[in-house]
Amino acid sequence: MSAVSPTTLPVPTATGQPLSWAAPDITEFDFGRNCTVAGMWAAAPEVQFLPTLWYIRNSLPDGFSPTPTDYQIIEWFTSDVVYGNETIYKIMRDSAVEHCRYETCEALDWEGIADLAGVGMVITYFLEASITTILFALMSLDHNVVGKSDVGNFLVRLGLPRLHIPYRLSAAMHGSLDEFLNSAIVFALSMLAASIFENSYNNLTGGEETTVYATFLSVLLPLFTVFPVAILQAASRGTLRRSKLRIATWLLMIVLIVVVCVIAFTASRHLTHVESGGFYKVLSPQQSFEKWCAPSEKEFSVRPALYTGAATFAFVSILWFVVIRRHSVLWIPAVGPHRGLNNIREKWWLVVAGLNFIGMWTYLALFTRYRRLIVDRAGYSQQDTRWSVGQVLALFTWAPVVVDFLYVLILGPKEGLEGRISNQWDIVASENKGPSNGGSDSDSKGGMYKLPLVHDSDIDASYPSPDFNRYSYPSPGEDAFLVNQRSRVTY
Repeated sequence: MSAVSPTTLPVPTATGQPLSWAAPDITEFDFGRNCTVAGMWAAAPEVQFLPTLWYIRNSLPDGFSPTPTDYQIIEWFTSDVVYGNETIYKIMRDSAVEHCRYETCEALDWEGIADLAGVGMVITYFLEASITTILFALMSLDHNVVGKSDVGNFLVRLGLPRLHIPYRLSAAMHGSLDEFLNSAIVFALSMLAASIFENSYNNLTGGEETTVYATFLSVLLPLFTVFPVAILQAASRGTLRRSKLRIATWLLMIVLIVVVCVIAFTASRHLTHVESGGFYKVLSPQQSFEKWCAPSEKEFSVRPALYTGAATFAFVSILWFVVIRRHSVLWIPAVGPHRGLNNIREKWWLVVAGLNFIGMWTYLALFTRYRRLIVDRAGYSQQDTRWSVGQVLALFTWAPVVVDFLYVLILGPKEGLEGRISNQWDIVASENKGPSNGGSDSDSKGGMYKLPLVHDSDIDASYPSPDFNRYSYPSPGEDAFLVNQRSRVTY
């Protein structure tokens, strides 16, 4: 924004005759005196005579006389424009924006993008990141916590039912992981595809204005949704099935990520703020807001963060899927067994998940800060502060995940997981007791649970005993569920 420079304006009319009143020097006007009037005038979609009259009258020097008539004010304002100088208009506009920025930005009625940055979507992003954080923390601590807590005995001494809290937490985590990962994959693919369609449509047809804010959100938020998927996939450590389907999904996701970045990079090179070239060629509300009100490139530089995050994600993911894992993403045998490489495989999942964890919260912080700046300057008239049907639907995407987690946590893994299938089947633990050393997901009957039996010494007399006649017991010391005499399904 150019600074207001003291300039003495010429005052001839279009006919070359002098004005019918002696206008004060332009430096004597106080265009920032009444910000309400100044903001309304600057935010108007075109120059209107009545707001112009109010604005100039409110800006006249104190005690100026004689008071000009409406005709004299309009004659003075348009006289400069007729000669194509526009000095009066530019000084009035720049003064309004400089001294009354808040009122001007709020009066622009900037719409925002509720489908990406609405209240419901913000809650959805934070809910996804929070659930991912909880599951990631439980997975990281799972092997150190399960079976090593006395919480259950403490509850029994208080006369409360034994809950086996660490065991239940582990089972709830594993039981809800597949549901959450599938939901996160669908959500990420939807965001990436929507970003490609929206940006491509606008670039090809010019149907809507392409703004910096829209481009920023359409790149950052779809990339953000990929991080939870990468965290959960890495932390699952080969305990999930349908591996070939997930590999195909990852290939599709990587292609979409590349397309989103290419489209965003191409669009960002053509994002320029159009200056008003004449009296009636004024900026649209969207362009005016981004020119005068949106955070500048110097104030909030996000492009380096976007590309750094995408490059980091690509590096660790390719290294994870192609080199470190026992089978590459392209079904080409990777490096075989080796003691040093096996040690890396043991912990590399934590590196991959940790880097994506940092990227997830960094992107979310960038989005939150940028959105906060926009809302503060646009006021609460813009659509980013409103709810919509799409936001409610997106928010309930994670409802089944929360229900599954709580169901298994409260009822236990057997009843919780059996609730998903027909009553003709029962859930049993697989003989494969844990994750592989970073190996590929197996379609074989590899289990995900390490479920200890309840021994006689763990059963309190005051607590009702189960009906053991319904079950057949596994061999002593074997980790498995008690299975009733019906069909089995290994989960």
